[in-house]
Amino acid sequence: MKSQNRRKIGFATAIFSAMIFCLVVSAFPGSPEENWKKIFQFCGLGNFSDCADKSPFSLHMLNVGKADSIITECGGKYLLIDGGTADCGNQVVNYLKRRGAKSIDYVVNTHPDSDHIGGLKEAISSFPVAHYLCPDIPAKIIPNTPEYHDVQLALKSKGIKSEHPVAGTAFNIGSAKAEVLGPLRKAETTNNNSIILKITYQRTDFLLMGDAEKEEENDLLASGEKLAADVLKAGHHGSSTSTSQQFIQAVHPRYAAISVGRDSNGLPKLDVLNRLYNANAAIYRTDISGTIIFLSNGKNITVKTEY
Repeated sequence: MKSQNRRKIGFATAIFSAMIFCLVVSAFPGSPEENWKKIFQFCGLGNFSDCADKSPFSLHMLNVGKADSIITECGGKYLLIDGGTADCGNQVVNYLKRRGAKSIDYVVNTHPDSDHIGGLKEAISSFPVAHYLCPDIPAKIIPNTPEYHDVQLALKSKGIKSEHPVAGTAFNIGSAKAEVLGPLRKAETTNNNSIILKITYQRTDFLLMGDAEKEEENDLLASGEKLAADVLKAGHHGSSTSTSQQFIQAVHPRYAAISVGRDSNGLPKLDVLNRLYNANAAIYRTDISGTIIFLSNGKNITVKTEY
């Protein structure tokens, strides 16, 4: 009987504590997300992404399995590149909210494959979005998938027009510059129509390849574009179709990041890892390290991992 009473008292105490916490969250000025963050920090339960709070620039590669979703944050401005699969939409939205986002300045869908466009419906529905960028791909390869159509409906419902940037298009995220390097032509596959972004914050550069394969890499090499970057987001989840030896030599990255999860393809491929290793690039993988955050002060880059 005494043990039952203790359990009842413990349960009542937990409920009462939860009610007090809710009252605290609602009573203080600021958004509920901000107040919860302060309470968790006070209790020593800060979120992993808090490491970016004092960094003037951060790039977050979310752990969304064999898919892509990247958030760039600079000066209170936000760039979202891809949204993972459809079941990752809430994860992406919640991460943005924890980072304090009230709106998204640019959403970029590198290409319309389901593992890149799927979660964008939730992001577009949950935040005001100033710009939505996507490649102008040939009509015959536009996917007839629920994920693609759901995003088009979300854009229409919010009155957001799709923009198709060409190589050379540039825009700012706070004091960081994002430049579109590709695609340089319309290709026959969605992967090789990937929007390729080079993001520069002062003296640090980040090259984000979407799912670009060797054909699009070769287009970039032939263009004479300066590809050198501190961080390379490897194309196509570490597939052998991408990240050629010649391309790695042109980029000469200090860090290589691969967004990947367990699947039947066995990614990332060993030949890709060997090429990056032999180029002396420090390799980070979301399937091993979870979400990866690159912090830049304009001169140096620090890497934080979830695991």
